[in-house]
Amino acid sequence: MLPLEPSDLASPLPIPLMSTTPPPPADSHHPVLTGREIEWQLATDDVQPVRDWLISQRRFGTLQFEPLATQQLHDTYLDSADWGVLLAGFALRIRQCGAQAEVTLKGLRSARTDYADRREVTETLVPRSTEPAGAPGAVGQWLRSVLGQRSLQALFTAETVRQRFAVYRTGNPNPCAEIALDETTLLGSSASRCETLRRVEIEARDGSPHELEPLVEALRRACGLWQACENKFAAGLRVAALQPPLC
Repeated sequence: MLPLEPSDLASPLPIPLMSTTPPPPADSHHPVLTGREIEWQLATDDVQPVRDWLISQRRFGTLQFEPLATQQLHDTYLDSADWGVLLAGFALRIRQCGAQAEVTLKGLRSARTDYADRREVTETLVPRSTEPAGAPGAVGQWLRSVLGQRSLQALFTAETVRQRFAVYRTGNPNPCAEIALDETTLLGSSASRCETLRRVEIEARDGSPHELEPLVEALRRACGLWQACENKFAAGLRVAALQPPLC
């Protein structure tokens, strides 16, 4: 998989951050992706005050926080030369964390504007494999159906240090959410194209975001957070100076 130069994918129309229009009707010839992601994406200049607040508070109402191991994530975003994945309404990512690798399709359309509510499907890649279209599950099947013989090429990469906290309901051992404190460096096709993002992501794990809304608002107020104006995919395309067609 080779990196793309801006001239390879030039288009006069930029991609929107995240459309809230309904997704196009599913093509009956393509597999239907039913996974769902619900998360808040908040921006900050410094994630340390957020970590300090979570550790000092330990709980908020009926919710309590537990720190998890920090992760080092290496993400590569890909598409075909004619933007086949994006034009079908998705972003494609390969994530490596230690010896583990997974491939994810993320929907570009959200059902909400106050938080992201979109389709997302992830599957594990077999060891030493970096070919997402060869994955045996739903993601690989979808890619083979949509792209056919078209190859994938790297758009940009993202290196992230992720500090994590599990969120539990009092008395329930199963986490209902995860809070991620991300410091992400986006890298374009040349070393001169890079940018660092600092984000706080609160992801609902059981599909019920309403009980998390007071916690999100408390984090905003206590730590001076604001809603991110673009997601990592949109920011990466900007850093790489890529302008895909409007989807």
